[in-house]
Amino acid sequence: MLKLSTLIVAMTVGQPAWQDDYTKATDRAIAEKKDLVIYFHEGNELNDAFNDAEVKKRLEKFVCLKVPVDYKINDERLIDCSALEDMMGKPGVAVISYQDKKLSTFATAISCHPRVASRYRWVPSYGASQLKVTLDLPAHATLSQRSMIYAIHVHPEAPQSVFCTCHPAFLNHASQHSQRQAGAQRQHHANLGGVMGMLRGQVERGFGGTQEVVAESWGRFVGGENVLEASFSCIDAWRSSPGHWGAVAGRHTYFGYDIARAPNGTWYATGIFGH
Repeated sequence: MLKLSTLIVAMTVGQPAWQDDYTKATDRAIAEKKDLVIYFHEGNELNDAFNDAEVKKRLEKFVCLKVPVDYKINDERLIDCSALEDMMGKPGVAVISYQDKKLSTFATAISCHPRVASRYRWVPSYGASQLKVTLDLPAHATLSQRSMIYAIHVHPEAPQSVFCTCHPAFLNHASQHSQRQAGAQRQHHANLGGVMGMLRGQVERGFGGTQEVVAESWGRFVGGENVLEASFSCIDAWRSSPGHWGAVAGRHTYFGYDIARAPNGTWYATGIFGH
């Protein structure tokens, strides 16, 4: 009997404790300084993915909430709140930042993965492998930054730039330059000479040079895109350019990615690398 009890305990280690109340889950995430994973479901769409052993191991670092798509707070569907706009009202997975009140992302969505098909054939369906990528994304990055990094991670050619150090200074440059492009509503590069000097003063290790890639999505032509589909669009554009793809696919010391939406619906992306 003792052996059986021990076996049962061993088998249940690592099982995520799923919450079913948003307020209680949020309070727990803040108290435990963990990000909140929300699984919006209509049936059992992602049950197999969440039952994957490696996924369950990663979920130990999160508070987990499982609710139906129609789950309501004060007569409003949770999934329809403005912070979850990129879920498009669909089943899927969202991650909310609660691990550090000092982060600018605190209490905001940092990942939104609705279960919808992409127009890009290389984009995989969302399952266990993609969920593991989501759970491993940089916790200090924003929704737009994590969407770009996720999109590169799941590209079938496994671009190597996202396996380097994702540094806040590089993310900050990518954010600022994407916003500049969106404000001007045109692609253009930053002054890399000045950028390199600025970045060198903010990193722990030296690097010899910088590369930057920029792109724009097809949003204004296809009726609008959420941040994840826009990320796929920009990466698809980079794949068609050997020079751009060489930078995205290469190994560097540091990297940062971001994307921003212009008033006309077009998204502008930036990738910056120190090597």
